[in-house]
Amino acid sequence: MNKNEIILNSIIEECKIHEKRMDYASNAISKLFPLTGEKISALSDEQIALIDQMIYRFTKLQDAIGQKLFKVVLNYLDEDTANKSAIDIFNRLEQLEIVENYDLWKSLRDLRNEIAHDYGVDNNEYAEKLNLLFKRKNILKKYFNDILNWVDERRKSKL
Repeated sequence: MNKNEIILNSIIEECKIHEKRMDYASNAISKLFPLTGEKISALSDEQIALIDQMIYRFTKLQDAIGQKLFKVVLNYLDEDTANKSAIDIFNRLEQLEIVENYDLWKSLRDLRNEIAHDYGVDNNEYAEKLNLLFKRKNILKKYFNDILNWVDERRKSKL
């Protein structure tokens, strides 16, 4: 196993942990959705902690995929990623048909940024963002799973 493959495996494991913990939290609170400002005001400390965990793991998974995994996949292919912007890396992955739809990816990144810097002052606005995150977590997971499937297929074809 070469260095790039070891790094790829490590980042994949990191992403799996974030995905698993995001899923645990979101499954535990799924009956609360869709949220409203009123519902947010009535949440228990345990429910708030689970929402915080879902947000944190969504953020960590999005970061790990966008800042690490995308680049590592190209390195695994022995492509030079030095001095390449995030959009250049994404575009190359799109050319290789590993991922698709930069605008959708960017909307996940924007949501991640909004929710990470929102401190829940306006419960109605916060509820809207949480509802969007709850719906879009599966899109984030699809990006990760598309990469996992590509890696699996690539490994099978090398056998």
